[in-house]
Amino acid sequence: MTETPHIPTLAFRPVDLDAHYDVCQRFRIDALMCTFGSAELFYQSDGGPEGYVIWLRERAAKLPGCLVHVWRDEEIIGQIEMDRLKSDISIGYVNLFYLVSEQRGQGLGALLEAYAWRFLSGLGCQSLRLSAAPNNRPAWVFYKNNGWQDLGPREPGRGTHTLHKEAGEYASGSPRVINPDDYLETEFGREFTPERDRQAWELAYACLNEALSKARRGTHVYLVMGVQGAGKSRWVAENLGRLGHRAVVFDAALPARRHRERLLAIARRHGMPVIALFLKAPLGLALLRNARRSADKRVPEQALKNVYGLIEPPTQEEGFIWVQTIEQPADLPKTLETPRLNLIAPDVGLAHKLADALNGSYELHRDFLIWSKPHWTLEETQESLDRACADFSTPAGEKRYFLIGREGDQPLVGCIGATPEAEPNQGFEIGYWVNEAYANRGLVKEALLALVAALSGQTLRLTASSANIASQKLAEAAGFEPVQTLVDARVSGRHGVCDTVVYQREAR
Repeated sequence: MTETPHIPTLAFRPVDLDAHYDVCQRFRIDALMCTFGSAELFYQSDGGPEGYVIWLRERAAKLPGCLVHVWRDEEIIGQIEMDRLKSDISIGYVNLFYLVSEQRGQGLGALLEAYAWRFLSGLGCQSLRLSAAPNNRPAWVFYKNNGWQDLGPREPGRGTHTLHKEAGEYASGSPRVINPDDYLETEFGREFTPERDRQAWELAYACLNEALSKARRGTHVYLVMGVQGAGKSRWVAENLGRLGHRAVVFDAALPARRHRERLLAIARRHGMPVIALFLKAPLGLALLRNARRSADKRVPEQALKNVYGLIEPPTQEEGFIWVQTIEQPADLPKTLETPRLNLIAPDVGLAHKLADALNGSYELHRDFLIWSKPHWTLEETQESLDRACADFSTPAGEKRYFLIGREGDQPLVGCIGATPEAEPNQGFEIGYWVNEAYANRGLVKEALLALVAALSGQTLRLTASSANIASQKLAEAAGFEPVQTLVDARVSGRHGVCDTVVYQREAR
């Protein structure tokens, strides 16, 4: 009887410092030996071994998940240490990519880089940096061949250079993307019949099998899955650089575990690791996006709902080396319009108008907005707008719109924002304020109704002080209903201790 050959199982797991600090220390020393030919720096810098373990524990507490061990079966074969630049948190920093000597040159470096992208991009990072020494030829060649740009010496006399990589940069060619829907295309658009659909899937799996049979070392498979309309294809197009040129991407719904078995079996046959990316979107958002598609690409609404009902989030137990769930934010545009307003995304060019609006509205704001203060400098409003710009493009960040009048000198008449709730699929928290010079004109109501319409299909919440009757009336006029009263939850200088009224608008 012929035995099935054993295919080693790879896994990426958070470092257990209590159990494996000795491994971390050994890997760090070997990394320094490879870079400098000596581990002297380990013993002389930042407290030596004791300082290193303190640094690791502080890092793990500050940014959980930033320290990772790579396992092959029951053996630890690699380590990743990650953070964000203090000077620019949109840039991720890799303190260490490490593989034991016998695992180098096997193509696993591409997987370590892919994992770093997975973790740091989830924190909003748009690029990566690391330090490397040109005299460490194997590492240097790997980075140069994989699209890393040399920014020059990091510190004079140290022998290391800073390398930088943007999300869209890769070396030779882009990842292979396989999507069964592509086999439904004709010169007249996409044509669907049950028979053509079966053929499309067979062709897609045959293409995957062929690609893996010819794959080089370091090739890995991404399954990008989720309900139709979740944004899979768009996400793939926007993130090809992060996936790396050695990746093979399979873009398909495959909602339940049984639907993923064939893909995993093909990958196992060729000894290729598979990473699952689950694009998780609320049903309402998927239906909305699907309705916007051209007629030939639109999925019947009931069929989409059926697929949504079948979804079983992927797990490592199925055979994936890691699983990443990507929460799909509301599909908000950068500009909304009402009869009297333009709602625009943050722009640092608004700093002067923002300072004038806030400084002229302190008396109105101070009773109900804890961040209000008598005077805002231009520098402070510029910093606030910088943060708002970064948040607007981050899935978990607040989407803040500034309300600009459409007539005259286009004054800034207020601000309205939507912040995703901490728990997935729990909707958004709405907040707003008005420039006192434009209060009581119905402008914030106009903006609120526009934002509510843009967030169709989402559960929305907002809060108001029990003393702020105008805000309560505004919430009710926009279809929100009071669902909870938090007794004595806030204090106002003029109104004393007040309740907080929680309003909710159910998804529609």
